[in-house]
Amino acid sequence: MNYGSYRYTRAEIDLNKLSYNVNKLKEKLSSHTKFMAVIKADAYGHGAVEIGKHLEQLNVDYLAVAVLDEAMELREAGITSPILLLSPIEPDTIPVAIEHDIAVTVYSKDIASAVYHHAERMQKNVIVHLKIDSGMGRIGVRNKEDALMLCQTLKSDFIHIEGIYTHFAEAENLEDPTYTKKQYERFIAIVEDLKHRGLDFDITHCCNTAAALAYPEYHLDMIRTGISLFGYHPDETMTKTIDLKPIMTIVTHAAFIKDVEAGESIGYGRSFITSKPSKIATILLGYADGIPRELSNRWYLNRKNEKAPIIGRICMDQLMVDVTDIEGFSKDNELVYIGDPAEGYPSIYTMADMSDSFHYEILCGIGKRIPRVYIKNDTVEVKQNYLLD
Repeated sequence: MNYGSYRYTRAEIDLNKLSYNVNKLKEKLSSHTKFMAVIKADAYGHGAVEIGKHLEQLNVDYLAVAVLDEAMELREAGITSPILLLSPIEPDTIPVAIEHDIAVTVYSKDIASAVYHHAERMQKNVIVHLKIDSGMGRIGVRNKEDALMLCQTLKSDFIHIEGIYTHFAEAENLEDPTYTKKQYERFIAIVEDLKHRGLDFDITHCCNTAAALAYPEYHLDMIRTGISLFGYHPDETMTKTIDLKPIMTIVTHAAFIKDVEAGESIGYGRSFITSKPSKIATILLGYADGIPRELSNRWYLNRKNEKAPIIGRICMDQLMVDVTDIEGFSKDNELVYIGDPAEGYPSIYTMADMSDSFHYEILCGIGKRIPRVYIKNDTVEVKQNYLLD
C-alpha cells in the first residue's frame, strides 16, 4: 500500500484495538460506574482528535485532558462529549472554558473565586470538580475545612459542583496497599463530611488506571483511565490484571543502504566500529522523533522475527541499523520500532528500562512529525502530513 509522498515512516493507530481495550476495561466496572477516558498529551502520543472522536463513538461518559489548549482542540474538532480539565487553569482563561462547556478542576480559594466571578459576570452555567489532595502532594485542598470553604466560595446559581475527586500516588504498588488505602480513607472522610453538611455530588471519583484494575471497591461513580486505552498497564507488574492490546505500531523503511568493510566507524563519536564486512541501513528516525538516544548501540528494529540492531549514536533525524543478517533486505522492506509484543515486537517496558525512562514517556515523546495513520475496520484513514497518491 502506498501511504503517500511525504514520509514513509508512520505510526499506525489501530482503532479496532482501542475499542477492544475500552470494552475490556468496561467489563471491570459495575453498571453504575462511569468511564472517563484521559487523552491528555495528545492522547499519550496517539493523536487526541482521532482518539477522542472514536471514544465518543464508543459512548464513553467523559473525556479528560490536562490543559485548556487540549480541550479546545477537541471542541474545535467537533467533539461534544463532557470534558474535564484535570490540571490547574490560568484564571484569565476561565471564561474560555465556561464558554465551551469544559468542566474545571477547582483546587484553591483563588481559583474558586475566579470561577465564581466569571460565572456571575457571564451569567452562564459552569461545571466544576473539586480536587482533594489526599496524599499525592500536587494540587487540591487537604482537609474538610478547606473543602467546605471551596464549596461556599462557589455558591452560585450558575455553578454546578458536579464532582469531587482525588488522585492516588502509588496504586500500582500491589505488594503494599497501605498508602493507597490511607489516601482513600482521607478522601472519603472529606466527602462524607460534606454530605453531612448537605453538599452532595453527582460524581465522586478517585481511581486512576492502576486503582481501577487493583481496587474495584474504590470505583465509586467513575474511574479515570489513560494508559490502558492504548494497550499498556500502569506498571509491568500489572500485566496479568487485564488483557490489553497496544494500538500503535511505528513502521519505517531504509532511506539508504551501503556495504562497509570491517573496521569502519558508524555515527557521531565513532561509538561503533564494524567487526566484519557489513550492510548498514540509514533510517529516517532520530531523537527528534522521540527515539531515546540512550538506545544507541543497545536496541534494534524488527523485520518480522529478524532484528536490525541500532549501531552508532542515534542522531537527531537519523539512525543506523545493521541489516547484514537479514537476507535480501532492501528499501522496500518495512522495519518496526514499536509494536505489539504479542506479534513478536519488543516490549516498550524493556525499552523504557534500558533508556532509564518510563513507558508513558516513550509514548508521549513520539514526535508529531511522524504521521499518524488510523486503521478502523481494516480501512486505512490517513491523517497528519500524508497525501494519498
